[in-house]
Amino acid sequence: MFKTDGKESMIVAKNKIVVCRMYVLFLLSSLLICLGPVGCNSGNSAVQGVPYKKVNDVYGTIKVSGSSTMSNLMSIWCSGFSDIYHDTNCMVEGFGSSKAPGDLEKGTVDIGAMSEPMSVKDRQDFKNIYGYEPVEIKVAIDMIGVLVNIENPIKCMTIDELDGIYSNTNLCQGSTNIATWGELNLAGAWVNTPIKVYGRTPASGTFDVFRKIALCGGTYKENITELASSRDIVDFVSRDASSIGYCGAGLLTSGVKAVNIGESKDNCYPPESEYAISGQYPLTRNLYIYLRENPSNGMRKITKEFLKYILSRDGQEAVVEAGLINLPVSAIREERKKITH
Repeated sequence: MFKTDGKESMIVAKNKIVVCRMYVLFLLSSLLICLGPVGCNSGNSAVQGVPYKKVNDVYGTIKVSGSSTMSNLMSIWCSGFSDIYHDTNCMVEGFGSSKAPGDLEKGTVDIGAMSEPMSVKDRQDFKNIYGYEPVEIKVAIDMIGVLVNIENPIKCMTIDELDGIYSNTNLCQGSTNIATWGELNLAGAWVNTPIKVYGRTPASGTFDVFRKIALCGGTYKENITELASSRDIVDFVSRDASSIGYCGAGLLTSGVKAVNIGESKDNCYPPESEYAISGQYPLTRNLYIYLRENPSNGMRKITKEFLKYILSRDGQEAVVEAGLINLPVSAIREERKKITH
Protein backbone atom coordinates (compact mmCIF):
# COMPACT_ATOMS: atom_id res chain seq x y z
CA MET A 1 0.00 0.00 0.00
CA PHE A 2 1.42 3.36 -1.02
CA LYS A 3 -0.04 6.61 0.22
CA THR A 4 1.05 10.16 -0.41
CA ASP A 5 -0.14 13.64 0.52
CA GLY A 6 2.21 15.33 -2.00
CA LYS A 7 4.79 16.20 0.67
CA GLU A 8 5.59 13.00 2.50
CA SER A 9 5.15 9.40 1.42
CA MET A 10 4.36 6.43 3.63
CA ILE A 11 4.90 2.80 2.77
CA VAL A 12 3.04 0.18 4.77
CA ALA A 13 4.15 -3.44 4.47
CA LYS A 14 3.35 -6.23 6.92
CA ASN A 15 2.69 -3.86 9.85
CA LYS A 16 5.98 -2.06 9.20
CA ILE A 17 5.72 1.66 8.48
CA VAL A 18 8.50 3.49 6.70
CA VAL A 19 8.42 7.28 6.31
CA CYS A 20 10.01 8.47 3.07
CA ARG A 21 11.12 12.05 2.51
CA MET A 22 14.78 12.96 2.78
CA TYR A 23 15.46 9.86 4.86
CA VAL A 24 14.33 6.49 3.58
CA LEU A 25 14.48 3.18 5.44
CA PHE A 26 13.69 0.18 3.33
CA LEU A 27 12.86 -2.90 5.36
CA LEU A 28 13.42 -5.30 2.54
CA SER A 29 10.84 -7.91 3.43
CA SER A 30 8.57 -8.79 0.51
CA LEU A 31 8.18 -5.07 -0.21
CA LEU A 32 6.79 -4.20 -3.63
CA ILE A 33 6.87 -0.51 -4.46
CA CYS A 34 7.16 1.79 -7.44
CA LEU A 35 8.95 5.09 -6.88
CA GLY A 36 10.22 6.06 -10.32
CA PRO A 37 8.71 8.98 -12.23
CA VAL A 38 8.33 6.77 -15.30
CA GLY A 39 6.35 4.09 -13.47
CA CYS A 40 6.99 0.41 -12.82
CA ASN A 41 8.39 -1.14 -15.96
CA SER A 42 10.30 -4.34 -16.50
CA GLY A 43 12.02 -6.13 -19.32
CA ASN A 44 13.14 -2.93 -21.03
CA SER A 45 14.37 -4.13 -24.42
CA ALA A 46 16.71 -1.13 -24.80
CA VAL A 47 18.80 -2.27 -21.83
CA GLN A 48 21.46 -4.84 -22.53
CA GLY A 49 23.80 -6.73 -20.25
CA VAL A 50 23.92 -9.84 -18.10
CA PRO A 51 20.87 -10.68 -15.96
CA TYR A 52 21.54 -10.85 -12.24
CA LYS A 53 22.03 -14.39 -10.90
CA LYS A 54 20.99 -15.11 -7.31
CA VAL A 55 23.52 -16.65 -4.93
CA ASN A 56 23.16 -18.18 -1.46
CA ASP A 57 23.75 -16.72 2.00
CA VAL A 58 23.18 -13.01 1.33
CA TYR A 59 21.92 -11.13 4.38
CA GLY A 60 22.60 -8.00 6.41
CA THR A 61 22.24 -4.22 6.05
CA ILE A 62 23.54 -1.74 3.48
CA LYS A 63 23.73 1.94 4.43
CA VAL A 64 23.84 4.63 1.74
CA SER A 65 24.04 8.42 1.90
CA GLY A 66 24.63 11.26 -0.53
CA SER A 67 23.02 12.61 -3.67
CA SER A 68 19.34 13.50 -3.44
CA THR A 69 19.22 13.22 -7.25
CA MET A 70 20.10 9.55 -6.84
CA SER A 71 17.93 8.78 -3.81
CA ASN A 72 15.00 7.63 -5.96
CA LEU A 73 17.28 5.37 -8.00
CA MET A 74 18.89 3.94 -4.86
CA SER A 75 15.39 3.26 -3.51
CA ILE A 76 14.39 1.32 -6.61
CA TRP A 77 17.62 -0.68 -6.47
CA CYS A 78 16.96 -1.48 -2.80
CA SER A 79 13.44 -2.63 -3.62
CA GLY A 80 14.62 -4.86 -6.47
CA PHE A 81 17.38 -6.35 -4.34
CA SER A 82 14.82 -7.11 -1.63
CA ASP A 83 12.72 -9.10 -4.07
CA ILE A 84 15.71 -11.42 -4.43
CA TYR A 85 17.08 -11.43 -0.86
CA HIS A 86 14.44 -11.15 1.86
CA ASP A 87 16.92 -11.09 4.77
CA THR A 88 18.50 -7.78 3.75
CA ASN A 89 17.88 -4.22 4.86
CA CYS A 90 18.83 -1.01 3.07
CA MET A 91 18.97 2.51 4.49
CA VAL A 92 19.14 5.44 2.04
CA GLU A 93 19.76 8.99 3.22
CA GLY A 94 19.74 11.71 0.55
CA PHE A 95 20.87 15.13 1.73
CA GLY A 96 23.27 15.96 -1.10
CA SER A 97 26.48 14.63 -2.65
CA SER A 98 28.69 16.59 -0.27
CA LYS A 99 27.50 14.46 2.65
CA ALA A 100 28.79 11.18 1.17
CA PRO A 101 32.57 11.66 1.64
CA GLY A 102 32.26 12.59 5.32
CA ASP A 103 29.95 9.67 6.06
CA LEU A 104 32.32 7.27 4.30
CA GLU A 105 35.25 8.64 6.29
CA LYS A 106 33.35 8.23 9.58
CA GLY A 107 32.36 4.69 8.61
CA THR A 108 28.65 5.35 9.11
CA VAL A 109 27.71 4.22 5.59
CA ASP A 110 28.84 1.51 3.18
CA ILE A 111 28.15 3.41 -0.05
CA GLY A 112 28.30 7.10 -0.92
CA ALA A 113 26.12 8.25 -3.84
CA MET A 114 27.39 11.27 -5.74
CA SER A 115 26.20 13.18 -8.80
CA GLU A 116 29.73 14.44 -9.48
CA PRO A 117 33.19 12.93 -9.02
CA MET A 118 34.62 12.99 -5.50
CA SER A 119 37.20 15.73 -5.01
CA VAL A 120 40.92 15.04 -4.74
CA LYS A 121 40.86 16.34 -1.16
CA ASP A 122 38.02 14.03 -0.11
CA ARG A 123 39.77 11.06 -1.70
CA GLN A 124 42.96 11.87 0.21
CA ASP A 125 41.09 12.39 3.49
CA PHE A 126 39.52 8.94 3.06
CA LYS A 127 42.90 7.40 2.22
CA ASN A 128 44.47 8.97 5.31
CA ILE A 129 41.96 7.03 7.42
CA TYR A 130 41.70 3.69 5.60
CA GLY A 131 44.99 3.42 3.76
CA TYR A 132 43.38 3.18 0.32
CA GLU A 133 41.27 5.46 -1.89
CA PRO A 134 37.51 4.85 -2.12
CA VAL A 135 36.61 2.79 -5.17
CA GLU A 136 34.62 4.83 -7.69
CA ILE A 137 31.93 3.06 -9.70
CA LYS A 138 30.00 4.77 -12.47
CA VAL A 139 26.40 3.54 -12.32
CA ALA A 140 24.26 5.72 -14.61
CA ILE A 141 24.10 8.78 -16.85
CA ASP A 142 21.98 11.81 -16.00
CA MET A 143 21.05 15.09 -17.61
CA ILE A 144 20.41 18.30 -15.72
CA GLY A 145 17.16 19.70 -17.04
CA VAL A 146 16.46 23.43 -17.14
CA LEU A 147 12.81 23.78 -16.32
CA VAL A 148 10.20 26.52 -16.55
CA ASN A 149 6.52 26.69 -15.76
CA ILE A 150 4.28 24.96 -18.29
CA GLU A 151 2.76 28.37 -19.19
CA ASN A 152 6.12 29.79 -20.29
CA PRO A 153 6.43 29.86 -24.13
CA ILE A 154 10.25 29.73 -24.25
CA LYS A 155 11.63 26.75 -26.18
CA CYS A 156 15.41 27.15 -26.38
CA MET A 157 18.13 28.69 -24.24
CA THR A 158 21.87 28.87 -24.80
CA ILE A 159 24.64 28.33 -22.28
CA ASP A 160 25.54 32.05 -22.32
CA GLU A 161 21.90 32.90 -21.55
CA LEU A 162 21.88 30.53 -18.58
CA ASP A 163 25.10 32.18 -17.41
CA GLY A 164 23.44 35.59 -17.69
CA ILE A 165 20.49 34.45 -15.58
CA TYR A 166 22.38 32.57 -12.87
CA SER A 167 25.83 34.14 -12.66
CA ASN A 168 27.25 37.45 -11.48
CA THR A 169 30.58 36.81 -13.21
CA ASN A 170 29.41 36.14 -16.81
CA LEU A 171 32.42 34.03 -17.74
CA CYS A 172 30.78 32.26 -20.70
CA GLN A 173 31.50 33.84 -24.06
CA GLY A 174 28.77 36.31 -25.02
CA SER A 175 27.17 36.32 -21.58
CA THR A 176 25.55 39.47 -20.19
CA ASN A 177 23.29 39.99 -17.19
CA ILE A 178 19.69 38.85 -17.77
CA ALA A 179 16.91 39.76 -15.35
CA THR A 180 13.63 39.67 -17.33
CA TRP A 181 11.98 37.27 -19.75
CA GLY A 182 11.86 40.07 -22.34
CA GLU A 183 15.65 39.93 -22.51
CA LEU A 184 15.19 36.37 -23.79
CA ASN A 185 12.96 37.68 -26.59
CA LEU A 186 9.60 36.79 -25.04
CA ALA A 187 6.86 39.22 -26.08
CA GLY A 188 3.65 40.63 -24.68
CA ALA A 189 3.14 40.43 -20.92
CA TRP A 190 6.47 38.62 -20.58
CA VAL A 191 8.57 41.61 -21.72
CA ASN A 192 8.91 43.23 -18.29
CA THR A 193 8.35 40.11 -16.19
CA PRO A 194 11.28 39.49 -13.81
CA ILE A 195 12.77 36.00 -13.84
CA LYS A 196 12.36 34.26 -10.49
CA VAL A 197 15.47 32.07 -10.22
CA TYR A 198 15.63 28.83 -8.26
CA GLY A 199 18.69 26.65 -7.71
CA ARG A 200 20.14 23.97 -5.48
CA THR A 201 22.12 24.45 -2.28
CA PRO A 202 25.95 24.19 -2.27
CA ALA A 203 25.67 20.75 -0.61
CA SER A 204 24.27 19.39 -3.86
CA GLY A 205 26.43 17.87 -6.57
CA THR A 206 23.94 19.27 -9.09
CA PHE A 207 24.75 22.78 -7.80
CA ASP A 208 28.42 22.31 -8.61
CA VAL A 209 28.01 20.55 -11.98
CA PHE A 210 25.58 23.23 -13.17
CA ARG A 211 28.03 25.94 -12.04
CA LYS A 212 30.90 24.34 -13.95
CA ILE A 213 28.96 23.90 -17.21
CA ALA A 214 26.25 26.57 -17.36
CA LEU A 215 28.24 29.27 -15.54
CA CYS A 216 31.58 28.27 -17.12
CA GLY A 217 33.00 27.89 -13.61
CA GLY A 218 31.71 31.27 -12.40
CA THR A 219 29.82 32.16 -9.24
CA TYR A 220 26.09 32.33 -8.62
CA LYS A 221 24.09 35.50 -8.10
CA GLU A 222 23.18 36.20 -4.48
CA ASN A 223 19.46 36.62 -5.16
CA ILE A 224 18.91 32.99 -6.25
CA THR A 225 16.49 31.06 -4.04
CA GLU A 226 18.35 27.89 -3.04
CA LEU A 227 16.32 24.75 -2.35
CA ALA A 228 17.47 21.53 -0.72
CA SER A 229 16.11 19.02 -3.24
CA SER A 230 15.31 18.69 -6.92
CA ARG A 231 11.71 17.86 -6.07
CA ASP A 232 11.39 21.16 -4.21
CA ILE A 233 12.56 23.00 -7.34
CA VAL A 234 10.02 21.19 -9.49
CA ASP A 235 7.30 22.06 -6.97
CA PHE A 236 8.18 25.76 -6.75
CA VAL A 237 8.55 26.23 -10.52
CA SER A 238 5.24 24.48 -11.17
CA ARG A 239 3.52 27.11 -8.99
CA ASP A 240 5.28 30.21 -10.36
CA ALA A 241 4.82 31.12 -14.03
CA SER A 242 7.78 33.54 -14.01
CA SER A 243 10.30 31.09 -12.57
CA ILE A 244 13.20 28.99 -13.80
CA GLY A 245 15.10 26.15 -12.11
CA TYR A 246 17.28 23.15 -12.76
CA CYS A 247 17.26 19.54 -11.56
CA GLY A 248 17.85 16.00 -12.73
CA ALA A 249 15.92 15.65 -15.99
CA GLY A 250 14.32 12.39 -14.84
CA LEU A 251 12.47 14.22 -12.07
CA LEU A 252 10.37 16.52 -14.27
CA THR A 253 6.63 16.21 -13.65
CA SER A 254 3.38 17.91 -14.66
CA GLY A 255 3.25 21.67 -14.30
CA VAL A 256 6.77 22.19 -15.63
CA LYS A 257 8.55 21.64 -18.93
CA ALA A 258 12.17 21.21 -19.96
CA VAL A 259 13.81 23.87 -22.13
CA ASN A 260 16.02 22.79 -25.02
CA ILE A 261 19.64 23.78 -24.33
CA GLY A 262 22.56 24.36 -26.69
CA GLU A 263 25.69 26.29 -27.44
CA SER A 264 23.70 28.36 -29.95
CA LYS A 265 20.07 28.87 -30.98
CA ASP A 266 20.72 26.72 -34.06
CA ASN A 267 21.93 23.82 -31.92
CA CYS A 268 19.43 23.43 -29.11
CA TYR A 269 18.64 19.93 -27.88
CA PRO A 270 16.11 18.43 -25.44
CA PRO A 271 17.29 16.43 -22.39
CA GLU A 272 16.84 13.06 -24.08
CA SER A 273 19.11 10.03 -23.96
CA GLU A 274 20.23 10.11 -27.61
CA TYR A 275 21.53 13.67 -27.22
CA ALA A 276 23.20 12.90 -23.91
CA ILE A 277 25.04 9.90 -25.36
CA SER A 278 26.05 11.86 -28.48
CA GLY A 279 27.30 14.75 -26.32
CA GLN A 280 25.00 17.27 -28.02
CA TYR A 281 23.02 18.03 -24.87
CA PRO A 282 25.54 20.05 -22.85
CA LEU A 283 24.20 19.48 -19.32
CA THR A 284 25.07 15.78 -19.15
CA ARG A 285 26.91 14.04 -16.31
CA ASN A 286 27.75 10.62 -14.90
CA LEU A 287 26.40 9.38 -11.57
CA TYR A 288 28.70 7.54 -9.17
CA ILE A 289 28.80 5.46 -6.04
CA TYR A 290 31.87 5.23 -3.79
CA LEU A 291 32.68 2.27 -1.56
CA ARG A 292 33.89 2.23 2.02
CA GLU A 293 35.05 -1.38 1.70
CA ASN A 294 38.02 -2.34 -0.45
CA PRO A 295 37.18 -5.09 -2.99
CA SER A 296 40.85 -6.12 -3.12
CA ASN A 297 41.02 -6.80 0.63
CA GLY A 298 37.71 -8.52 1.12
CA MET A 299 34.19 -7.17 0.90
CA ARG A 300 30.99 -8.24 2.62
CA LYS A 301 28.95 -10.55 0.46
CA ILE A 302 25.85 -8.35 0.66
CA THR A 303 27.81 -5.33 -0.61
CA LYS A 304 29.40 -7.24 -3.48
CA GLU A 305 26.10 -8.76 -4.59
CA PHE A 306 24.33 -5.39 -4.36
CA LEU A 307 26.98 -3.88 -6.66
CA LYS A 308 26.71 -6.82 -9.06
CA TYR A 309 22.94 -6.30 -9.08
CA ILE A 310 23.35 -2.57 -9.88
CA LEU A 311 25.63 -3.41 -12.81
CA SER A 312 23.40 -6.20 -14.13
CA ARG A 313 20.70 -5.85 -16.74
CA ASP A 314 18.13 -5.85 -13.93
CA GLY A 315 19.88 -2.98 -12.17
CA GLN A 316 20.25 -0.97 -15.35
CA GLU A 317 16.56 -1.45 -16.14
CA ALA A 318 15.95 0.26 -12.80
CA VAL A 319 18.07 3.18 -14.04
CA VAL A 320 15.66 3.65 -16.95
CA GLU A 321 12.70 3.24 -14.60
CA ALA A 322 14.08 6.13 -12.54
CA GLY A 323 14.12 8.37 -15.61
CA LEU A 324 17.89 8.19 -16.09
CA ILE A 325 20.13 6.72 -18.81
CA ASN A 326 21.57 3.23 -18.45
CA LEU A 327 25.25 2.56 -19.03
CA PRO A 328 26.38 1.02 -22.33
CA VAL A 329 27.54 -2.59 -22.08
CA SER A 330 31.19 -1.62 -22.59
CA ALA A 331 31.05 0.70 -19.58
CA ILE A 332 29.36 -1.94 -17.44
CA ARG A 333 32.15 -4.39 -18.20
CA GLU A 334 34.78 -1.88 -17.07
CA GLU A 335 32.93 -1.05 -13.84
CA ARG A 336 32.37 -4.73 -12.98
CA LYS A 337 36.11 -5.31 -13.09
CA LYS A 338 36.45 -3.07 -10.05
CA ILE A 339 34.42 -5.41 -7.83
CA THR A 340 35.46 -8.83 -9.13
CA HIS A 341 39.00 -9.02 -7.71
